[in-house]
Amino acid sequence: MTMPQEIELASQQFGQLLDELKQRALLETQNQCYAMLRAVLHEFRDHLTTAQAIAFADGLPPIVCAIFVGHWQPGEGSAAGTSGGNLHDAVVRRLTPHHFPPDSIVEDVFALLAPRLDSARSTAVIAALPPGLKELFADGKK
Repeated sequence: MTMPQEIELASQQFGQLLDELKQRALLETQNQCYAMLRAVLHEFRDHLTTAQAIAFADGLPPIVCAIFVGHWQPGEGSAAGTSGGNLHDAVVRRLTPHHFPPDSIVEDVFALLAPRLDSARSTAVIAALPPGLKELFADGKK
């Protein structure tokens, strides 16, 4: 059975994202890249309101979107409106038992995600983010 083109393309795009994250963050394995990407996405999601998270997810590439909403309990643990610095600390706490993330992991993930966002959907969503989180997209959306 052949794989539908959309799924094959999504898989290739996701593999490319992981490869770029591996190079940018100086990571050694794809497993580290996936774990760090997932931690950043989940912590970012938990720093948004439910409405912001749903709107943001709508502009993500398919596999990244699935990771973003995976294991989500909307309304639980939301720290909506917190700063990017708090996001970084939360990511480090989430990863430390298993991995030692580089100091730049949050910035690395968002620098690679920003140009992959559906611009028609994401522009308004990013504009509505709290100031500490909005800046995460400054470098990648040019």
